[in-house]
Amino acid sequence: MPDPIKLAPFAPDTASVDAAVSAVATNVVPRSDGYGPVLAPVPLSLALPAECRGAIAVFSPTYNFPIYVAGTSKGLFVYKTTDQAWHEVTNPSTSYSVPPGDYWSFAVYGTLLLVCSAGTPVQKATIDVLQAGTQPFADLGGSPPRARHMGVVGDFLVLAGLPDTPQTVRWSNSGNIEQWPLGQLDQTGDEQQLPDGGAVTGFAGGEYGVIFQERAIRRMTLSPDSGNVFDCSVLEENRGAVAPWCIAKVGPRIFFLDRDGFYALVIGGGPSTPIGAERVNRFFQGRVDPERVGMTVAFRDPTGERILFAYRLAGTDAADPSLLGEALLYDWLLDRWSFINTPIRFGMSAATPDTSIDSIEGSIDDPAQPSLDDPMYQGGATLLAVMTTDNRLAVLDGAPLEAVVQTPDAMLARPNRAFVRGVRLDTDADDWRVTMGVRESLGASTPMRWLSESAPTVERFAPARASGRYHRARVRIPAGTTWSYVSAIEPDATAEGSR
Repeated sequence: MPDPIKLAPFAPDTASVDAAVSAVATNVVPRSDGYGPVLAPVPLSLALPAECRGAIAVFSPTYNFPIYVAGTSKGLFVYKTTDQAWHEVTNPSTSYSVPPGDYWSFAVYGTLLLVCSAGTPVQKATIDVLQAGTQPFADLGGSPPRARHMGVVGDFLVLAGLPDTPQTVRWSNSGNIEQWPLGQLDQTGDEQQLPDGGAVTGFAGGEYGVIFQERAIRRMTLSPDSGNVFDCSVLEENRGAVAPWCIAKVGPRIFFLDRDGFYALVIGGGPSTPIGAERVNRFFQGRVDPERVGMTVAFRDPTGERILFAYRLAGTDAADPSLLGEALLYDWLLDRWSFINTPIRFGMSAATPDTSIDSIEGSIDDPAQPSLDDPMYQGGATLLAVMTTDNRLAVLDGAPLEAVVQTPDAMLARPNRAFVRGVRLDTDADDWRVTMGVRESLGASTPMRWLSESAPTVERFAPARASGRYHRARVRIPAGTTWSYVSAIEPDATAEGSR
C-alpha cells in the first residue's frame, strides 16, 4: 500500500504545476499536521439599522468585559447584552458621513474611545460611560483636522489620511489630545508634510508610528533633541499600502496589502517580506473586485497566530457595496494560508460579552444553572467576531462550517498507472466524503477527471475504483460535523500495467 498522502499547504497560484502544494483548502485553518475546522458565526445581536461600516471591541478600563461599538455611514451604536440591541450613541450636534468605500477608524486613548472618518470630525467617548448607552459621542476638542486614519504613538494622537492635505500627518500635544497647535515652539503638537511617496494610505501606532503611503513606508520616531517632535524616516521605498483598512498590527508585525500582493513588515527587522507571492496573490487578484481592492479589510483572529484578509468579490451586486464575499487566512507562525468563503461586512478581534442575568433562560434557582459568580457572566474569553451580512454581531464559535481540502497530484505506482480501490482519511471526523480525480499526465491538455463522491463504510474506508497515472483526492467534511484535525489520506492502491 502506498504511503499516506499529506494534505499540502494551500498555494493555488502554483498548485497546477507543483505537486507539493494544494489548490483547495476551504473553510479550514492551517495546522502543523494538516488543517482544522472554521467555526460558524453565531449571532449575538439584533441588526444594525443600516449597513455596518466598521466596528471594534474594546475592553472596559474598569471591568473585564468587552464593549462593542459599530458604525453605519450616518451613525455610531453600542451593543447592550440586556436586550441584544444596538443603541445609538451618535453625536446629536454633528453630522456624520462615511464616504463610499470607506470605514470608520477607531483608537483607544486611556479611558477614551476615539473614532474618525474623512467626512466626520474626530469623535470621543468615555468607554465605561459609553457602555451604559446614556451619553453619546462628542467632538474631540481643539479642532483637529478630519482624517481617515488615526493611531496613538506614545502619548500623542496622530491623524493621517487628511482629505485636504493627503501627504501630511498631524499630531496632538503630548499628553493632551485636545490641543492641536501648529508650529509653536513651546508646544509639541505639529504636523509633517511628507516630500515624496504619494498620499498617505494608512497608519499604525504603537511605540513607533508607521506611515503607509502609496509608494513608501515611513517610521515616526519620537526625537525631541533633534529640534523636531518626530523624525519621519523612510523604512522602505517603492512599497506601500493599496487598501487603507487592510493594515493589521500584531506586536512588532504589520500585515498589509500592496499593489502586487500581501506583505508582512517587522518593525526593526528590515524590509517587508512577501507572504503571498507564488501562493495566493494571483488567486486573490483573480477574485477581488478590481474597482474595490481598497475595501479589503485585515483583522486578527485572536484564537491563533492568524490574520484574515476579507475582500469584495468581482461581480458582486452593486446594490450591496459593503459586502465582503470571502477571505484569505494567513497563519504567520506556520507560514501557511487557507481560504474562507463565508461573506461578512467586517471583522474584529473580540471576546465573549458579559451575560446579563436577565437573559438567562429559566430560573436562577435551577440547580443546573451556573452559580452567579461563574466566569461566563463576566465574559472575556478570546474569540473572533464578525458583522454578518444582515449586520448582526456574531462570534465564530458555532458548529464547524463545511470544509473542503484537496491533496496534490500523486503518482502512486511510479512510473506505472495505479488502481485505487478506496481511501481512508486521517481525521477524527465521524462523517466525511471523498471524491477521487484521475488523469494520465500533468499537462494542461489532460484535465482532471473527477469520479463520484463516496462515503466511508463502517470500517472508515471510502470505495473509489479510480484508475489513472496521477490521482488526487478531494475531501469534504459536512457542515455541523464535530472534528479537530484532518491530515492525510491513505490510498488502497495497486500498480497497473503500462500502456
